[in-house]
Amino acid sequence: MKKKHLMIKKSYDSLKYTRYSEYHLINVWAPNEKREEIIRRKLLTDKNFKLTSLQVNPLYKPIFDKLDALAVKQLNELDKSVLWSRHYTKNEFKLTFLYPLIVFSIIIIAGINYGVRYRLYMNYIRYGRELELSQKMDMDLEDITNYPPSVLEMYQQKKKQDAYLKRKEDKMKKIEDNFHKFVEKRIIDTAELRRKRGLRVGSTD
Repeated sequence: MKKKHLMIKKSYDSLKYTRYSEYHLINVWAPNEKREEIIRRKLLTDKNFKLTSLQVNPLYKPIFDKLDALAVKQLNELDKSVLWSRHYTKNEFKLTFLYPLIVFSIIIIAGINYGVRYRLYMNYIRYGRELELSQKMDMDLEDITNYPPSVLEMYQQKKKQDAYLKRKEDKMKKIEDNFHKFVEKRIIDTAELRRKRGLRVGSTD
């Protein structure tokens, strides 16, 4: 009785609805192109998947033969190549050397470009020098709206420093003028006092 009940349960489980997946239908209804797409995807994403497992599957045997022939062809080309080998392929060259070199070059060029522009801005803001290179790089040094944040901060600091030095210079000039006026008045008052006393004022030839 238990055995019969167990058989009925297994039959019921096998008839239960399962969610549709392309992997459920790929073995029967899919064309070879679709099967090849699935296999290529599994080779890239599934580390445990082995291509040789398709040899015993009659539906996938043509796909195995095609991919195996392609792999053999690529290996033969690598064996004949002077530049590449099975241990160092074109893809490894791209991933380990070419792409990092491109990224590194872009970073270096961007850094040099930013550094040169910053120096040109700095020379113009701090010393008022407009170098010829700024014209070649089509830079408008007078247009504040195009200043990068760091350059704009330097420009604002230079303006504050110039304003401070201007106030300091004006204050010193005012003190100097007042001193000259004081000395001049003192000389005049002293001369007038000597005249009143009948003393000689100034030098006589």
